[in-house]
Amino acid sequence: MSWLTTRHRLTLTALILVLLSIVRGSPTGIKAEDCHEETSEQIHSWTTSYGGPDEEQLWSMEHTSDGGHAVIGWSKSFAGNGCAIWVLKLRANGTIQWQKTYGEWWELGESIKQTTDGGYALAGYTWSFGAGESDYWVLRLNGDGSVQWQKTYGGKAEDQATSLQCTSDGGYIVAGETESYGAGDWDIWIVKLSASGTVQWQKTYGGQGTDTSSAEPIQQTSDGGYVVTGQTNSFGSGQGDFWVLKLDADGAVQWEKTYGGEEDEYARSIRQTSDGGYVVTGYARSFGAGNWDVWVLKLDGDGVIQWQNAYGGTEWEFAYSIEHTSDGGYVFGGETKSYGAGSDDVWVVKLRANGDIQWERTFGGLESDFGCAIREAADGGYVVGAATESFGLGEDDFWVLKLDRGGRVPGCPFTGTSSATVTSTDAAGVDSVAQVFDSQARVSSTFITPLNSQASGRRQCYCETAAHLVHMPLILRAYR
Repeated sequence: MSWLTTRHRLTLTALILVLLSIVRGSPTGIKAEDCHEETSEQIHSWTTSYGGPDEEQLWSMEHTSDGGHAVIGWSKSFAGNGCAIWVLKLRANGTIQWQKTYGEWWELGESIKQTTDGGYALAGYTWSFGAGESDYWVLRLNGDGSVQWQKTYGGKAEDQATSLQCTSDGGYIVAGETESYGAGDWDIWIVKLSASGTVQWQKTYGGQGTDTSSAEPIQQTSDGGYVVTGQTNSFGSGQGDFWVLKLDADGAVQWEKTYGGEEDEYARSIRQTSDGGYVVTGYARSFGAGNWDVWVLKLDGDGVIQWQNAYGGTEWEFAYSIEHTSDGGYVFGGETKSYGAGSDDVWVVKLRANGDIQWERTFGGLESDFGCAIREAADGGYVVGAATESFGLGEDDFWVLKLDRGGRVPGCPFTGTSSATVTSTDAAGVDSVAQVFDSQARVSSTFITPLNSQASGRRQCYCETAAHLVHMPLILRAYR
């Protein structure tokens, strides 16, 4: 069958597996010995989509203390005539524990964190409430998703929160971007809140151009300060550069640097590393093998580059999230156009401590699928929060993938491999001098009642090392 393309062979394999399971009367879809060969430990691997007939978009995901996961984004299927923040609390096996929407007309969810009491804090932005066109919207939830308090923060123009972190004093730090305040068209805007949502300080950082926050831009550092990343075209060497700012506990700048080339670069995620430095990822047009490549920088504690690599193929690759893993390496998640089965696929790449590739995987069907968040799991595997057009009910659905240590969901026919080109890049970190201003946001309480939604999880694959099970009820639909 040499005339078959890779995609045709993948599709044919999937159809044969499902037909065999029907003929044999097997509920599992794949023979037991195909599930896993790596270890006798209890490791679950699975993929499940969640959504309705319209569009859903996942943006962030966090592990919870009970071994489950909290995911956040927005939904049109469960929001009436508009768009609402959508939160799902999942058990460890991916089944839904509870699900709720928050909003009145047009609200987007960007970030969720579990609090020390088992509740949650979430951030996004709203067009329904507040002082201007859009405002930061922060909600403090109980463990069942009911609301303790909810507030907007903003000015007369657009203000959009992209990241929230719980802080060591029991409060919260919220990062995003503002058109209402600052020096230029858009500035990075950081608001420090107490446990009750009262503003402790608020500052903008920027220049005369456009300076924006990224998807996972802010983290509290081991010294009690903060590190934040985004994109700037006020400073740097090109049209847009990675921008990293190290702040003290009160928001004063300790150091700030840009990283980039002559074209555009977008930083999307930053994490402090065990050596006191930082790892930053996003995507770059100035470097690499294709139109866009994933770009990863390892920085020391002062922002000096220790190593830097671009990863990609001949088309485009984007990274939205990176984690520093327990073995001293890194794992990033995003999307690839160069590899995979469809329009674009979820792309997960595990790096060693020096930036060399340890393994790389693609996950996807014939439509567009991409990864938005990645976290290392307690069992040494990985959980990916993604969006899928290939495996859901509507235009886009939430898609969560639990991978084993090798980045696999054993037996699933939509798991692929890639062979990225790794390019060592030569960007220099350049000092910048942002204008920093105190802002005076209007703070307003809101009074939205969360609504239960009725999505069901549609599981594509499931593998448990002890039971050796793989379920694939959606393969016929996904590959027809």
